[in-house]
Amino acid sequence: MKITDSTGRPITSMDEWAAIHKPIHWREGRSAHTVADFILHRNGAAHLESRLAETLGEEVAINAITPELQVKFDRFGGRGRMHDLGVSATAAGRSLFVGVEAKVDESFGGDLAASYADAQRRLVQTPRSKGVARIEQLLTRFAPPLSLDSAGDLRYQLVHGTVGTIAAQQTNNQPDDGYVFYVLVFQTGLYDAPTGASNYADYQRFIQRVGGQELSPLAHRITVDGRELTCIYESIDYPPDSPGA
Repeated sequence: MKITDSTGRPITSMDEWAAIHKPIHWREGRSAHTVADFILHRNGAAHLESRLAETLGEEVAINAITPELQVKFDRFGGRGRMHDLGVSATAAGRSLFVGVEAKVDESFGGDLAASYADAQRRLVQTPRSKGVARIEQLLTRFAPPLSLDSAGDLRYQLVHGTVGTIAAQQTNNQPDDGYVFYVLVFQTGLYDAPTGASNYADYQRFIQRVGGQELSPLAHRITVDGRELTCIYESIDYPPDSPGA
């Protein structure tokens, strides 16, 4: 398994991982630092393989991990979906892309209604702004399609995170046959339980609104862009009992 940045340079240490983050986002006990430690020092790839295999019912082997992998999910320009980890794997001979969203107790961002209102204000100021069109198109990519009336309270990050997972094939030019959106919550010493519970409620509401089918207590299946997407939400105590856990 190889770990590289988005330019293909190998990452073998915490310092090399830190170099791809802004200093304000690199703090011990928060998500960016913790997921790096998890992969580099806590056998995190093996944990992901085990959980994916359990969920999919197939043996899974991770081939490559790219922290901060950007995936363009539409043609409107600007920044795409930034996966905390972009994971390329194989499962029973087919290719698999896993978009990992690492959390401690950070939120899933603002809701769609607020994001849409902000986009409308930008459109008035800058007629070439694509924010309104982007959100309107995002809503149509689920089955059944969403609307602002029915989905205005959903967190925007969950919407573009799942769409951005399905869109990975176009960005990576890889023959992805399967897709997983994986929310991995680390309960570090900085984890706030009430905030974490609120985040999980936001996730559950999203899964319910997009017609998620339960696969297990941790996993659901939804449809995005006509493809099946497996969604996993896992919360783990961190650090684990031993470095190899």
